[in-house]
Amino acid sequence: MITQPNFSARPAVAPAGPGRERVRALLGVLILAALGGAGWLFIQWEPQLLPIRIIQVEGEMHHYSSRQLQERLSEGLRGGILTTDLYTLKRAAEDLPWIAHASLRRVWPDRLRVTIEEYRPIARWNRDGLVTAEGVVFRPKEASAQLNLPLLEGDDQRAPEVVARYRQWQAALAGIGQGIQRLGVDARGDWRLTLVSGVELRLGTAQVEERLARYLISARRLESLGHPATIDLRYSNGFSVKWAPQADLGIRVDPQRLARMGQ
Repeated sequence: MITQPNFSARPAVAPAGPGRERVRALLGVLILAALGGAGWLFIQWEPQLLPIRIIQVEGEMHHYSSRQLQERLSEGLRGGILTTDLYTLKRAAEDLPWIAHASLRRVWPDRLRVTIEEYRPIARWNRDGLVTAEGVVFRPKEASAQLNLPLLEGDDQRAPEVVARYRQWQAALAGIGQGIQRLGVDARGDWRLTLVSGVELRLGTAQVEERLARYLISARRLESLGHPATIDLRYSNGFSVKWAPQADLGIRVDPQRLARMGQ
């Protein structure tokens, strides 16, 4: 019996020796070193090869010029169009007192587009700040120059609450031809409001909405009687009035009766 040779059998492969493994490891190290070196060279030369030549500033601005923003951002440039840290530049722009938000975008091949949004104050805040309609407090150096704005006062953490009440009460008072010059709440939660006419309303710490509504009902009748200096609404069913010097007389008034008298 003749046995046929088995042509499908493969010769055994000898396992790789230590020398071949060393060569592979060395090649890997050399490749990594080459990539690292190329990356280092790219970082060193990228600002010269792909510099940012134009900083384009967009957005409605009233307190800064485009040139001022461009100069500020140019001071923080630390790379080219690919390697510049946009987050650092964003922080540099938003560190300016009047800048609420800045967004930056790379525009190939050499332009940086910056969109700026400034704070829009609706009132002064305490002695040194301004506040927006969202209750955001910021403190530019020229805050004291905004003297045409009403004054709101309180702890910074309560700014959103004070602003919300200011806007609500301002709208209500506008219905009777009056406006708010000053509104504040102290650490005890005691609310005081001064009208543009100079009249001070003391609203206290509780039921302030109802107490203001009580004044709104009686405001016309009070004006017909004279010029109030202070109206204390911290009573359960009435208020007291201190009149201006020409009629310096303290009286206690029932608001429902006043409303009937004014009809």
